[in-house]
Amino acid sequence: MQLPVLDHNTTADKVFGTASTLAQSISESADAGRDMLGAPFQITVFVIAIVYLLFIVRYWDFLRFFIINAAGFHQPNRDKAHISPAEQKNIEVVMIILGVVLSALCVVKVCCVAYPEILGKIGGSEAVWILGGVVTGALGVTIALQYGFTLLVSAICERGDIGRGLISSKLIYLAVGFVTIIPFGILFLLSPTIPAKVGFYGMGVCMLTALILFVKETFLFFVSQKISILHWILYLCALEIFPLSLLLAPILR
Repeated sequence: MQLPVLDHNTTADKVFGTASTLAQSISESADAGRDMLGAPFQITVFVIAIVYLLFIVRYWDFLRFFIINAAGFHQPNRDKAHISPAEQKNIEVVMIILGVVLSALCVVKVCCVAYPEILGKIGGSEAVWILGGVVTGALGVTIALQYGFTLLVSAICERGDIGRGLISSKLIYLAVGFVTIIPFGILFLLSPTIPAKVGFYGMGVCMLTALILFVKETFLFFVSQKISILHWILYLCALEIFPLSLLLAPILR
């Protein structure tokens, strides 16, 4: 069989047929994804960083107190005496909002760089913000449902004190967890390849550590209230693991 003689003007159609198409390289696809993260995306990250720094400077003693105590090294309560319950609640809410928005931006960047075809299916220059809004909404709804179901179950069981205690513990651990995660998230969002990897893995380590500490705290709380370990396991499965699995299902599918 004689092979066709190719010259410099030979096209893909002549070699592979008219139905052939040129595949887009991975690097070209990733570059196209990065191009979608424009100035508004970076401005949003800078706003998060500025608000985060303001709260860190203003309430560092309070945040340090809870971080050290969460790690198992108990500090005297005088370190948080200057913080009123209303201020504590405001700190928790602000840090959780910053953490949720930053988590959504991290998901957007991962999709833009690693899976730009996802944004291509959404279409339009607003695809980045549509995806970010969906992720933010999903995280917000999940937190709200966990809050509501915890109060509902505790009210049905006529143990409102346990429900309020679980919610208080969850909010403070969630806020403190975001306090440690946000710096790595900002590094991941604004840095080139190698520092971004450091930020990504740093977020993973902080998330895992915060999760372990929270599980330990809930276990000790159930033990202190003389509640069966079976109920603790049911609580984790129903209100912690199940919502998390719903969020991860579309990603792992």
